[in-house]
Amino acid sequence: MSTKLWAGRFNKGINDEVLKYTATTETDQRLIKYDILGSLAHIKMLEKCKILSTHTAGKISNALIALYRENENNNLTLNVEDEDVHLNIEKMVINLIGEDIGGRIHTARSRNDQVVTDTRLYLRQAILDIKELLESFSSSLLELASRNTESLAIGYTHVQPAQPITVAYWYTAYASIFTRDCKRLENTFNSVNQSVLGACALAGTSFNIDRLYSKSLLAFDGLIENALDATSSRDFVIETISSLATIMSNLSKLSEEIVTWNSFEYGLLDIDDSFSTGSSIMPQKKNPVVAELAKGKVGRVYGALIQILTTIKGVSLGYNCDLQEDKPMLWDAIDTVRSTINILHQHVLTSKYNSKRASEMSWKNFTTITELANWLTKEKDIPFRRSHRITGELTNYLMKHGLDLRSHSEVNQFLSKFDIFISKEKLSNLTDPLEVVKKQISVGSTSPKSVLAMIDNLSRQLADTKSFTVSKLENIKICEAKLLQKNL
Repeated sequence: MSTKLWAGRFNKGINDEVLKYTATTETDQRLIKYDILGSLAHIKMLEKCKILSTHTAGKISNALIALYRENENNNLTLNVEDEDVHLNIEKMVINLIGEDIGGRIHTARSRNDQVVTDTRLYLRQAILDIKELLESFSSSLLELASRNTESLAIGYTHVQPAQPITVAYWYTAYASIFTRDCKRLENTFNSVNQSVLGACALAGTSFNIDRLYSKSLLAFDGLIENALDATSSRDFVIETISSLATIMSNLSKLSEEIVTWNSFEYGLLDIDDSFSTGSSIMPQKKNPVVAELAKGKVGRVYGALIQILTTIKGVSLGYNCDLQEDKPMLWDAIDTVRSTINILHQHVLTSKYNSKRASEMSWKNFTTITELANWLTKEKDIPFRRSHRITGELTNYLMKHGLDLRSHSEVNQFLSKFDIFISKEKLSNLTDPLEVVKKQISVGSTSPKSVLAMIDNLSRQLADTKSFTVSKLENIKICEAKLLQKNL
């Protein structure tokens, strides 16, 4: 006869191959802490509702706390024979205090609500951890921006030089993106931080439990009330991986620019030797492998999103074992995003933008010609479409003769056809890249004044999102500390 905790109905044990195929112990290893915390909350709730005596609840709680401490020291491992983290912990409790008391731990609950509880507890912590990493990265970007408000850079469209910008403007663009990602993670956290404990298998329980009390013990913000929904829905996993995929997309954008700008042809970004590797055959090579790998790892997270969407679409209401496949992909997505944020943060801090190269490229690629077109419209009352055509023809003329906008006499020679004259001083003021940058006055533009305003605004937004993170982490920490207080 089977020795499984659920084996009363069975006449023989599970096939070894079936056990190997269905076991989740390897994946569940990182859920041990959260399974114990969920069990502690459940036991305290059963005691409050007088379903368990104070003596019984105390014995079980103390056994769980002992296992928690053992796990903190990395001395707790899951036995594949016991299938998953839930049965492992329950069996450990029974081994410590006997079945007469330990066997009551599973009263008024199911592995169906346990696994969702564990996953939500783990996931909310992971979300806050990733959010902290992004907040730190964004803070560094704003600090770098504040020191580079007049350092010239080039803005691109269609991977072609477009208009001059500042390095600070580039940094604040990514700070803006990642701050928005932090807000997206807040929304994801709010979806994840909902209690399902007490939903049991799918239909609730005839025990007079208090689900709101266990919710508060675990610092959940809300309750998924319908038990059938609570145990079978994984939309919170989809939402989490979707947010992670968006973050990786944004990190990939940054990585692509690092790789491109570091190339010899661009020569705009010098990356530190410690973030590069060489070639096994070509001695001259210095390869931007970190940024390349960051781009490559995006596929892992995108793949996880497609995989979870594919899995969930084939699952009806009520728990199905398809759902246990959500965690391996979720764990990998979390680990990938966490490590990528960390490495790119350090990568950016150790890289240096070549503003001198940007200035020369800006002249050679006519990135300031738009400002000349604007001047013709504002000062000469020429319709912009005509100004655009005149300056476009001027660009073509100068390029054919190997010249640029620093060639004052040739510029005036061309513009004379349109009865336009511009002084050398005015032309320089209108077309010098750094002067052009300073002329941009619209909200969100690249001028130093505008960038400083954005830095101030983004700093306030970051302070708000950091406050959210700190508040939630502190609340979770307080609740966990209370759950881990031993019963005398």
